Amino acid sequence: MSPRSKEQNNKVRSQSINNILDASLELFAVQGYDATSISMIAEKAGISKGLLYNYFKGKEDLLRGLIDRLNSSEADMMKDVIGNDPGQTLENVLRVFFKELRDNFQQWVFVSKLALQVDKFDFVKDLAIEKYKGYTQLLEQLLTALGEPNAKQEARLLAVMFDGIGFQYMMIKEDYPLDEIENYLINKYCIK
Repeated sequence: MSPRSKEQNNKVRSQSINNILDASLELFAVQGYDATSISMIAEKAGISKGLLYNYFKGKEDLLRGLIDRLNSSEADMMKDVIGNDPGQTLENVLRVFFKELRDNFQQWVFVSKLALQVDKFDFVKDLAIEKYKGYTQLLEQLLTALGEPNAKQEARLLAVMFDGIGFQYMMIKEDYPLDEIENYLINKYCIK
């Protein structure tokens, strides 16, 4: 058997990291950060604990890696959402929010559990503040362009609604009227 090429090694490394992050997301979402051990993550990822430490210094480093991956994915999504038409952009934002809630439920559970422990990790708290400011600023700009007289307060209200909708959906799931709420918000804010 011939040795792997640099490209093959990078592919194996990338796949191992993704497997570790996927296992971490699942375990952190189900059990919480504190109740999840490195051994549990390694077992779930199908690798040795030593190999996990080859990629991550410890559990907090792994948490940072997971958050970085989520942020990168979110940034990629936002590129496709923003356009010249504020009504269409706001509709895109709303649709992406609801799609992500439906398609990445486990990720929402993880982020929600982490949000409840925001004071435990300064970097998480700083990121949460940064995200809140960025989203409310974007919403305010869109609502202002759409002629909303109280755009700043309405943007804050929408941000709170997103959190509330996420929490309610996590608790009620299939019985939650997600489609109705999505359509209501699009009709309320985007269709004038």
